[in-house]
Amino acid sequence: MPMRCPTLDELPQPPPGKTGWPWTQASKPPDAGPRPRITIVTPSMNQARFLEETIRSVLLQGYPDLEYMVLDGGSKDGSAKVIQRYEKWLTYWTTQPDHGQADAVNSGWRRATGDILAYINSDDTYCPEALRLVAEVFARDPQLGLVYGRCRVIDEHSSVLRERRVGDASLAEVVRWSPSIPQPTMFVRRRAVEAVGFLRPDLQYTMDYEFSLRIGLKYKWQFIPNVLANMRDHPAAKTAIDPLRHIEEGIAVAEQFFSQALPADLNQLKDKTLATLSVRKARVLSRLGRGAEARDAIARALQLCSDVPLRRKATVAWAMSWIGATGINGLRRIKRAGLQTFRWHRP
Repeated sequence: MPMRCPTLDELPQPPPGKTGWPWTQASKPPDAGPRPRITIVTPSMNQARFLEETIRSVLLQGYPDLEYMVLDGGSKDGSAKVIQRYEKWLTYWTTQPDHGQADAVNSGWRRATGDILAYINSDDTYCPEALRLVAEVFARDPQLGLVYGRCRVIDEHSSVLRERRVGDASLAEVVRWSPSIPQPTMFVRRRAVEAVGFLRPDLQYTMDYEFSLRIGLKYKWQFIPNVLANMRDHPAAKTAIDPLRHIEEGIAVAEQFFSQALPADLNQLKDKTLATLSVRKARVLSRLGRGAEARDAIARALQLCSDVPLRRKATVAWAMSWIGATGINGLRRIKRAGLQTFRWHRP
């Protein structure tokens, strides 16, 4: 059943050495007034290392009408013990085999009674007051189907690496991932989900991308210029393990999107969108040391679209294809080091 968020003192003590949000800090409760019920689902599989931080970032939102579920796929790494520490504040939880991430989220959403639905993966976290901000935006416009916001990328130790490029995007921009909607910041109205359907369980990497396109065809969405969540970048992350499958699945979703009857202004973007995603695929292939395949992908992209912005992206990808995996990884390390230096030494 729904509940108010617990206070910091009510939750278990954080592990030694853990301080700050969401260990020793909590969100301020929102001002008095009607608040729509929010249902959050966390799908999890062998993420005990990060799961507690995720759970606390939800429970410490200070929100007065929360429904929170954790659906674990049968982890063997101690995740169940983590969940049990917080079970008195959970609406529902389970640890048993499922059919993947989308299946777990759908299972939770089917149980949901909230007016606003979301899911946050077990290695990501919400930022303070995220739920309050989202609820206020939905309350101001009953026609909104989806709300999203800014998102930071954090590492294994929760240190901020960078902020993702995201802004007030059109459906056409989201189709070609320029920019995409950061999944941890995505909140949807319940009736929109009921209208367009749940996440596609056959997708492993881009279920949120495909889902947002279905929402965008029928409902308005709105960008919140606040950082709502943190997305964790670590070696065991699904997209880090198989980035090529990620982009290939995204291309397949885009092709399916354009195979349906669409408004003329969207339909005319098909070639540019598929070309843009093909260049993205080339960049991934280059990082994997598959330069010849990357150049083939670039050639296919330029056959579809050869406008100036696309040619610029293709030129960068072409150069990457010749540098090779070792050179690219070295440049990325230099870039990360430079960002770290800037972050710690800027005035």
